Amino acid sequence: MEHMEIWFTKATKRIRSHKATALEIGVRDKILRVLKDDAREEVDIEVTKIRTQLESYVMKDDLHITYIEPYRPNLMEHLKGFQLQATEEMIERLESQKENLCSATQLRNFQTSLEKQTESKLHMLTEASKFSDSLLEDKRLEEEFANLWSTALSNFSFRPSETDDITARVSEILQENLISRGLQKHLNKLEGIEKRKDSAFVVHDEYFGYRSKMKYNNRQQRLEAHYISCKIIEEYDQFVIGKSSLFADFSDSYISELLENIEKNLRASPLEIRSAFEVDLKVFLCSFACQDFQEIHDRYAKDRELLTFINGSRNRRLGEFIYQFRKRDQCQRVARAFTSMVFKPTALDYIYRPLVRRITEEMTDQDATGQYSSPWAFNCSLLVELLAEESFESYLEYLLSYDTFGLMKIQERVVAHLSESTILNECRIQRLGEVIGKMAAAVSQTARGVSGALSDTKVSLEKVCLTLEKDGDVKVVRDAMDGPLFSISAEWNRFVSCLLDALGELRLALIQEFSQNVDVAQLLQTLPIKPQECLFERVRGCGKHCPFCRAPCDVAEVEHEVHRTLLHRPKGMLSYTCDDSSSLSHISCPADMGKDNQFLNKDTECKSMAYKDYRTLYPDWSISPEDLGGQTPVAYWR
Repeated sequence: MEHMEIWFTKATKRIRSHKATALEIGVRDKILRVLKDDAREEVDIEVTKIRTQLESYVMKDDLHITYIEPYRPNLMEHLKGFQLQATEEMIERLESQKENLCSATQLRNFQTSLEKQTESKLHMLTEASKFSDSLLEDKRLEEEFANLWSTALSNFSFRPSETDDITARVSEILQENLISRGLQKHLNKLEGIEKRKDSAFVVHDEYFGYRSKMKYNNRQQRLEAHYISCKIIEEYDQFVIGKSSLFADFSDSYISELLENIEKNLRASPLEIRSAFEVDLKVFLCSFACQDFQEIHDRYAKDRELLTFINGSRNRRLGEFIYQFRKRDQCQRVARAFTSMVFKPTALDYIYRPLVRRITEEMTDQDATGQYSSPWAFNCSLLVELLAEESFESYLEYLLSYDTFGLMKIQERVVAHLSESTILNECRIQRLGEVIGKMAAAVSQTARGVSGALSDTKVSLEKVCLTLEKDGDVKVVRDAMDGPLFSISAEWNRFVSCLLDALGELRLALIQEFSQNVDVAQLLQTLPIKPQECLFERVRGCGKHCPFCRAPCDVAEVEHEVHRTLLHRPKGMLSYTCDDSSSLSHISCPADMGKDNQFLNKDTECKSMAYKDYRTLYPDWSISPEDLGGQTPVAYWR
């Protein structure tokens, strides 16, 4: 019946077109009912065609009629049987298609739900692992997946059983239990067990005999009986929870185990109580068991094969779960390491390098005394400051190590300036926003057009650095790029997501760091270029010192061939004594130039030489004789 196969193909397509409502019993039954009626009609039409063709063939020849007529009733009967068989077969095939669609829809819905919960669990675990130095062990991941799998199955709505009710099975087991304990007189209490809706178990006076009432206080008996019943009911609740987590269909043994637990608790109680208490408590809990275990049975009644298939994929999904976590955790850790070892020093360099220039410009612009205008002015400022301090140790450091002392003094002035200025915070926040934006843009640019295939992250990170340097005009600190540390196989899109998250964390961490009170002196030592050194280079001069008194050259021109200084020091400051006494000499170099005094040192090979002839040894120095009528530094040192 070729026509029926064509019709069945169309009917199958019609069934599959209702995927969205495949699990709605009313909708799918209505569709199936219509298709069954259509199938009967189609089979009837096809059989009628066969019957007509057969009768037409028989009627062609009288001879055929003579031979076939005796078999005609039997032939028609076979044709009816064929029609019935074809109809039943078509209906079974329709039922099978409907069931396949329901199972496929169930499986797809479960997979969607499981994937959603898996993604949430992976995100939670990777976030928890983000700030931990230790790696999660496989055992912990297996436990997390077990909880995930358990929750997914527990929360998933399997199709309910349409006809199979466990109430009769529960009543039968309870009846056998009461008979075995000689409690047949209470069997009438089992009637309508499934309809009982008592919310709480009530202890009645009839549970206690006359002797018990005489021996014990009635109120006390009721309280003890109530305590026992509450304890048994709590154990029942835990019992149901445990059975629900097993992911197995309802078993008669559940009720037997429940009844045994009730009897065990009653045997352990010293309270004298009638058998009615035991029967009523068993009936009360079995009525709840009918409802609680019916839910378990409904879950597995029709979807047992589906559940078997789902559980068969558990180990594979566990392996995928562990693999996905390891890859994500690796991506996250490498991204954070790259951010810490490359992006962070790059950002700090971007922030602080121009800050040095701004600090020096601000300090020189606000220099009312002009102390940074020339080496001579700076040297004068040091001498004035030393005079105010009146510290012998400071003078000694100034004389013996001018560069170190001068750098220290400028650093003190920079610290004092930054403590009062807002330039530090303003510049840092502004530059931080700029560099983080450029880094994020460089990362995002390398992610364009990249598929989800695995790739070497180090190659892509090199592209990020090149883009940042070329388009962002940022000098990247590449010291940590050597070696295999950042070379892993990962989906670049996922790695980019981790990298952008790490960038956001870096930004927040630096903002918090910048908002805290900072030790300016300590901060200055960490800068790639130090403002105190830049300022000192401007006022240090050429770095040459007078060969006699060690005073620094104070010629302002950067390039000069002859060195000079106006601030010569008394020779006594360098432990020179007067010829005729043991006192320190206050005579300066210019004073010696105007007299016939002589000197000797290692440059003269310990031979005496007149000061006037000093240029034969020091041709690049010019020391003018002292002008007794003018203002000279001698007055300062006296």
